[in-house]
Amino acid sequence: MTFARAGMAMLLASTCAFAASAALAETVTEVTVMNGARAVPATVVVPDGEGPFPAVVMNHGHGGGRQEGGGFGKLASALAEAGIMSIRMDFPGTGDSKEPFTEGTLTNMISDSDASLVFMLANFPADPSKLGILGYSMGGRIALTIAQQPNSPYEAVGLLAPSANPGKGLLLFFAGSEAEYERLYAEASTDKGYADYTTQYGQQQQLSKVWFDEMLASSPLDGISAYTGAMLVVHGDKDTVITPEENAAVVAAYPAASIVTVPEADHGYGFYSDQPEVTKLVQDSFATFFSENLN
Repeated sequence: MTFARAGMAMLLASTCAFAASAALAETVTEVTVMNGARAVPATVVVPDGEGPFPAVVMNHGHGGGRQEGGGFGKLASALAEAGIMSIRMDFPGTGDSKEPFTEGTLTNMISDSDASLVFMLANFPADPSKLGILGYSMGGRIALTIAQQPNSPYEAVGLLAPSANPGKGLLLFFAGSEAEYERLYAEASTDKGYADYTTQYGQQQQLSKVWFDEMLASSPLDGISAYTGAMLVVHGDKDTVITPEENAAVVAAYPAASIVTVPEADHGYGFYSDQPEVTKLVQDSFATFFSENLN
């Protein structure tokens, strides 16, 4: 769904909770974005001061949820300290979402991200001429896909270990082998409509046939030349989920991109472990990047 179509499809919901933190120079508001019939839990973080503010839409990884172990909240606070608003949402089946995981297709996640942007612009003092998008892992695939869409409003793309390889390679990574991929796809193709899948972190998920088909067709670097703004790729030197070669492929496909390597960072980037140096470098890298390109 393009940004323009998201605006037509979305019904705005009322704010359901509010909290403020003067120490962090921000206001945090929990909201529900109605994207058609789908309720999308989201968090908006607004810097202290006078708006309108530059704003960033944050997209989480596969199964991670909008908190990402607390890491996305810290990253949103770092953006707020730099004077940048943000919104982050739970994709279907994650976090506070009441939707089944089978609804977490690429199309639906892109649509929910677009709808969250429309909601933020309609309800908060965001500057529509200064917009960025951030994606972590699978969220990076979403950000890359959205950024190259016609009429995309984004002029800065931040990618944390983006899942950017062609779809078959992604699915083989998920499955671990060609044979297991074929078994999972066959299960998803039955009347049940999904395959039961256990992630390397022990999460139980239901991957729909639509999820498999859309991921298989996805190749987010093929059309990236349609995007003309700034781009930052951040990755860890211990990340074995998204390899250095995959990150290098993004920069090769988009030579204007800059890259930051985070020492001692695995795919959790300190979000799920006690690595304050890793977390700080991730936060500072994106806060600086978006501040330089949106302020």
